[in-house]
Amino acid sequence: MIKINKFKLNLFTLALASSGLLVGHSALAQASNEDSESQLEVIEVQGVRASLNRALGQKREAVEVTDSISAEDLGKFPDLNISESLQRVPGVTLNRNSNGEGQAINLRGLGPQFTRVEVNGMSGTSNGSGGRFSTSSGGRGFNFELLAAELFSNVTVKKTPTAKQTEGGMAGVVTLETPKPLSYEGTKFTVSAQGNYSEILDEVDPRGSLFFSHNIDNTLGFSASVAYSDTHFQSNTVESGVWRPMNVVGRGDSDDLIANGTRYYIFDEQRDTLGSTFSAQYRPTDNLEMLLSVLYATSDSERLANRNDMPVENPGDTVSFSSENGIVNSATFTGVQQRVGTNYLTTDEDFTQVTFDTKWELNDHWQIRPFIGYSKRDAKRQFDLYSFRLAENGEFDPGTVSYDVRGDFVDFQSSHTDFTSNPEDFLFNVFILRPSVDEDEEITGKLDFSRYFYEGALTSIDFGFRYSEREKTRVQTQERLQRLPGTSIEDMPSLADVAMTMPFEVDGSTAPSSQLVADPRLIQNVFYPQGDAVSGAFIRPLPGFGASESWQVNEDTFNAYIQANFDFEHTLFNVGLRVVKTDQTATGNTVENQFQPTERITPITVSNSYTEYLPSANLRHELNDDLLLRAAYSVTLTRPDLPALAPSETIRGIDEGGGTGAKGNPELEPFTSSNFDFGVEWYFEEEALLAANIFYKDIEGLIDTTSFTEVRSFPRQSDGVIVSAPIIFTQPANGVEASVKGAEFAFQKPFTFLPQGIWQNFGGLFNLTVTDSEADFNTEDDVRSSGLPGLSKLSYNASIYYDDGALDMRLSYAWRERYLAQFSDDFGVPRFIDDFGQLDLSANYRVNDDLQFQMQILNLTNEQMINQATSRYLPYGVSELDRRILFGVRYSF
Repeated sequence: MIKINKFKLNLFTLALASSGLLVGHSALAQASNEDSESQLEVIEVQGVRASLNRALGQKREAVEVTDSISAEDLGKFPDLNISESLQRVPGVTLNRNSNGEGQAINLRGLGPQFTRVEVNGMSGTSNGSGGRFSTSSGGRGFNFELLAAELFSNVTVKKTPTAKQTEGGMAGVVTLETPKPLSYEGTKFTVSAQGNYSEILDEVDPRGSLFFSHNIDNTLGFSASVAYSDTHFQSNTVESGVWRPMNVVGRGDSDDLIANGTRYYIFDEQRDTLGSTFSAQYRPTDNLEMLLSVLYATSDSERLANRNDMPVENPGDTVSFSSENGIVNSATFTGVQQRVGTNYLTTDEDFTQVTFDTKWELNDHWQIRPFIGYSKRDAKRQFDLYSFRLAENGEFDPGTVSYDVRGDFVDFQSSHTDFTSNPEDFLFNVFILRPSVDEDEEITGKLDFSRYFYEGALTSIDFGFRYSEREKTRVQTQERLQRLPGTSIEDMPSLADVAMTMPFEVDGSTAPSSQLVADPRLIQNVFYPQGDAVSGAFIRPLPGFGASESWQVNEDTFNAYIQANFDFEHTLFNVGLRVVKTDQTATGNTVENQFQPTERITPITVSNSYTEYLPSANLRHELNDDLLLRAAYSVTLTRPDLPALAPSETIRGIDEGGGTGAKGNPELEPFTSSNFDFGVEWYFEEEALLAANIFYKDIEGLIDTTSFTEVRSFPRQSDGVIVSAPIIFTQPANGVEASVKGAEFAFQKPFTFLPQGIWQNFGGLFNLTVTDSEADFNTEDDVRSSGLPGLSKLSYNASIYYDDGALDMRLSYAWRERYLAQFSDDFGVPRFIDDFGQLDLSANYRVNDDLQFQMQILNLTNEQMINQATSRYLPYGVSELDRRILFGVRYSF
């Protein structure tokens, strides 16, 4: 990977330089203001202001409730990450990964899996938005990390559907569009180069892009783009982790809650990403147009989640503890595990999409639009766990461990280690290797017709058909490095043979300034020489685990729709019906007595099908030239996440007394929602908007966990003899009803009320969303009943910009209220993220029509992300997120 010499930047100096640039440039602009005033109406507005104006125009013209984000220039999107831009749309909140980077979005209080993402007119195949360790969820939620923003020209959020719109987004649809060559005059070429500075790492990473477009007489056009980045991320976290009753983890008879997972985390990721697009557009006549679009992206990443922890769930003594209101605020224990662990994940991911779209006007009355597309996204992952455990005189877990709660922090310490030294005392504990391959492939064909009318209120009838085949597969294996009988823990290599140290800092914590870390590359050399186990150990395959996590789901859908469009002079209205038939075939495995010598694996295949009817209606009424009313009704659906459809079963049968089990549910039905929208938009002056919109969603079929008993046969653990006994299964099932309601408010305006001169170049964009939900999950105290995962009851965005055509600057702040991040986190308990806001700054200076300089500062105020456990605001963890500074140059000709 490319490395650039490290250097330090002074943010205060940089801010002063930016201010000086603004003042100096503004003085020149004011001096020439009188000369250019008469030409203002014919000068094309560029930069931030142009982007906002284009988006405003798209919103106003649409019959449906939509919001758009437009590129500020060729190959220049407002943010480096599409999801970062989307969070500035009313109703959209951002899910960040453990490094603080935008990863996926929530729309109107519903999680990523409820928003359909389309790229150039077809499904954005995805491996799902990952968890804290960036492993794939395998779900339908779209992960935006792979696709560079420079590859796209326009993004639209469609909050109310039409019948002709492809189903799948119960919350809404996000459409991503790459540039079309006939949209640009002549020949265009743009190149950009940037440095991406990390304050935590104190290093600069490269980022660059190329864009080319050639238009031949508005008849034939070609465009291509390439975007590359090599980015090193790091964030540091201090956690208390899970809070559990003392009597559950073997620490006495009290049911007071103790911090069971005190730990330090270093999330470190190196990611190379390359994306490219190609488009060929042919318009031989005014009646015929063809567009070929190709998109390819690839990413290689190495991610270390280094965890040094002290879980108390271990036999030992509770020396002392102090509690208040059922919470143990301080305690001292013996017999506590003290571990240095590394989760090491390597991922090679590829995304390929090819679409061919034709628009043919047969005559004044008929249009035909055939479309065919192919998309594939695959990822090869190697997820390894390496764990070393503190020992003394050949025995694990010496000394005492204590912790104290201090606000959002839980300070902890050991009598035998501070995790900065003595690596020779940490001995081999457990190594697990989990390679996997995920593939998501889809082919789509559409045939749309439009019949136009020129008399009366009916303007057109749209109807058409769509067929798609999707196949999503996961194949996973697992193996474990174990000691041979007779090999003691002291006979194995220790952490000292593979150790390195990494800097560590979380502002406000008492954590040491560095951490011991196991180096995965050294582990391969020391513990797996020539690919074999080190002397005294052997590699044990665990086929049952791999089989239980391997599955395939085939999903074929056929759609037909009809939609009528009306124009009643001041009122535009559409109404239609979409019929959707879905056929699914899911394959998985039944695994009996996983990890036992009597383990048995049996393949299983189950099919399911259903048909849904989705009506929709949208109305836009002009009260006058500036004031619009909108109303909409629709029924939308989202299909369950594909892993939940896998018929995989895990049976843990012991003997004739029975046992427990878990299984997927291939007969899950889609979630459906009846949606109501009403809004008002006041375009009270040029480039200005004041809008309010209320919405309500009545949801049926959300998934909860059920339990039931079946008599099953399985091999008895003691001797493998087949016996029959009752197994208590848990399984996902439809049945939960929920509702989501909310209101969105937006205000956009250039600050024309300010004094003449440079002040007229300022403007602002503000939005606020209020959302609430109710649900009837089975368990009375289920935290999801009072707030669905991902839902913030209040969120807002504010952007102030300056744009005079040469210099444009934007200061943006996005804030969201506390929300449930995971109902069941990596350790099985609810995890909340506290109120969080981030301030970003961007600036561009256009020297001339060809050359401009750029700068961005992300997380300007160096915010921390605070996690909380359960609904009682118990501290879970504090993450120190990175502040990043991007600076570079763009040249066009």
